[in-house]
Amino acid sequence: MRKFNVGFIGCGGIAVTHAERLKTLEEIHMAAFADIVKERAKIMAEKYGGRYYSDWREMLNRENLDIVYICLPPFAHSDEVMVAAEKGIHVFIEKPIALDMKIAREMVRSIQKNRVKSQVGYNCRFGYAIEEAKRLVSSGEAGEVGLTLGMYWCHFIRKDWWIDKSKSGGQIVEQSTHLFDALRYICGDVEVVYGLMNRKFWIDVPEMTIEDVSSVAFRFKSGAVGAITATIWGANAQWWFKWLIAAKNYTFESRDINTLTLYSTRPPTKVMMVSEERDTYLLEAKDLIRAILEDKETRTPIEEGAKTLEFTLAASKSAETGKPVMLPLEE
Repeated sequence: MRKFNVGFIGCGGIAVTHAERLKTLEEIHMAAFADIVKERAKIMAEKYGGRYYSDWREMLNRENLDIVYICLPPFAHSDEVMVAAEKGIHVFIEKPIALDMKIAREMVRSIQKNRVKSQVGYNCRFGYAIEEAKRLVSSGEAGEVGLTLGMYWCHFIRKDWWIDKSKSGGQIVEQSTHLFDALRYICGDVEVVYGLMNRKFWIDVPEMTIEDVSSVAFRFKSGAVGAITATIWGANAQWWFKWLIAAKNYTFESRDINTLTLYSTRPPTKVMMVSEERDTYLLEAKDLIRAILEDKETRTPIEEGAKTLEFTLAASKSAETGKPVMLPLEE
């Protein structure tokens, strides 16, 4: 069996999350780790095997890698994707892929030009509820979609780069982007966005510049309309990733990424709940391996990461300007 040599750029918490899944896959050999804090890379190398570096460019030059996992915070992205793609290395990159469309589109062009596979870390696409809703809408069984409603509510804050909008992009761009991506994945691309946001709760954190409440309305290219609300001041110990979709034949309700309830829109009333527990981080890794082996597309290629980034940047821009924002955005 062919083994793929994997390198990591960035060795923080999300890198460990991915490494824990990769260590279970017989197709994977974790070969190298790079982090500007060399000790973090060393810790991962000692745990998972391989060599460690403080300079990711040195790692890519010295190691014979097949796949690179780019696990950097949004503000730290530069040309990692482009350098890897030019070397023929397949790319996994965490969301959001950038903080502006200029670099995001450069990433897309490089991946396409060099014909390597890419997967963006929108693991929620592999949730059972989202996968099943996508199937029902794409197959036509659900009928035309008319309305969507989403909630991304949690009680959470990190007092580091995350609360600096210039580094994270804000909650919409960095965190609730998962829900924006899920609804766009199910229902199609968006053409216009209206956003409102404010900071109402975390007012005792003076260095904080991100929103803690937001509401975004939008229209899909299909003509369907939608809205997503988000907050980082939700119920204690709860993480709500909830959404509803009104389609011609079904009303969809999902309380988490793996549980879906379907309601008939015509009599007699029929209600069906389906659920399946899944390790979505493991599934996205397997999907990338399958795409490489079979020369197929991944579920979330970098073009999709760029589109969802554009969606969330448009929401933030609309909130800042007080005006609706049309897509695509200018660089």
